[in-house]
Amino acid sequence: MTHHRNRTRNDRRRTVRRAVALAGAALLLAGLHGPAPAAPAPPVSAADASYTAGAPATVDLVSTATEFTAPATTRPGPTTFRASTTQSGKGWIGLARLKDGKGWDDFLDVLSRALSDTPSDVPRGAKDLDETAVLLGGLVIHPGQPGTFTQLLRPGRYLLFDYLTAGDAEPRHRWLTVTGEAAGRFPEPTATVVARNVPGVGPRFEVRGSLRAGRPLRYVNRIPRQVNELLFVKIAEGTTEAELKAWFDALPDDGTFPPDSPFRSVSLGSLHLSTGRSSVVRVPLEPDRYAAITYSKDATDGIKLVKKGLFAVVDVH
Repeated sequence: MTHHRNRTRNDRRRTVRRAVALAGAALLLAGLHGPAPAAPAPPVSAADASYTAGAPATVDLVSTATEFTAPATTRPGPTTFRASTTQSGKGWIGLARLKDGKGWDDFLDVLSRALSDTPSDVPRGAKDLDETAVLLGGLVIHPGQPGTFTQLLRPGRYLLFDYLTAGDAEPRHRWLTVTGEAAGRFPEPTATVVARNVPGVGPRFEVRGSLRAGRPLRYVNRIPRQVNELLFVKIAEGTTEAELKAWFDALPDDGTFPPDSPFRSVSLGSLHLSTGRSSVVRVPLEPDRYAAITYSKDATDGIKLVKKGLFAVVDVH
């Protein structure tokens, strides 16, 4: 029986690895000709933001080929996570807060089903995930392309974990204890991107303000009962929304990708947020035309939200 449970758990870990790693495979393949690495995102300065008195709290997250390092404690308040990775295929660090009585293995189990490439697994998995944890974002980054995300932390225990190693024999995760006196500042975003359901239309990204290279943006997930990510990927000049829709419509449900990708860079952006959550994100976007996309699955039927229209063509200035 123990052997069966371990085998089932390992199968689920492999499932979550496929669900997340393959979500970026087309974008990685689109960058075979080698997009130039962007300059590191500059640190948040006091001039960028205002929230409460005191210096902003920061947490450094570093991934390499062999390890993931993070501090064990930080203080409450708006907290900026500065993440970098030196190894392709590692370092997509997410933040979650587990609900009472839930542990790491519980979380891996439900996450694998909520992100499954088998649509019929997703609705129950999404419901169980909602009962197990609150997802608080994180970063899709690459070597030479670090980023930051800022999240409001309250006293308690949080989980930092690498989506890209969730299927490994030793998945990377660290516990972060938040304690002490609250202080810190939120960076001031130049734009806000909201994922929401438009009545009679479906899920859509709504962009307010101006997306600026090297500047923070706020991502808000307002889709009910739905975890969702926000990714940015450069698109070829002249690519239309209709052409993107046709390519997304051709996406199989098994996690593979059709040929002739319209993308010409790797993806950068925010990892999953639970409904009603927001995060201030800074990734090294450059002045160019991008598609804002997601590979999250609809919690009601397991179909990719991008196939239901959750994408937008945006300009970064």
